[in-house]
Amino acid sequence: MTDPAFAGQLSALTVALESFEARIISQEVPKEALAALKSAVDDLRLRLWGVLSTGTADDYRAFQERFRLRRAAEICEAIESELGTGLMNPRHEELGRLREAAAALEQRIKHPGRQAGQ
Repeated sequence: MTDPAFAGQLSALTVALESFEARIISQEVPKEALAALKSAVDDLRLRLWGVLSTGTADDYRAFQERFRLRRAAEICEAIESELGTGLMNPRHEELGRLREAAAALEQRIKHPGRQAGQ
């Protein structure tokens, strides 16, 4: 590793992760924040994996698109299943937002070139 700026960034990342770990162990971090931290770390890990497993920027973009679409489908399938089995509250306040986002996404998939509101 010859790039000092990269080495500095890597060092800062390591320090930040160690700080998060210490705060989690001492229970200073609320459980809600743990989900956001996990998501950020997962995103970083998957981005790095994508860069390492592809040869070009175009390959990386395709990898990201495939990954995001597969993950979104898995999440939707899991939510549908949990609602069907009663594991998730069908009156959860976030379901309205999800319904609106899903409807907008469905329209965008059906009509990819159409502008919003047309």
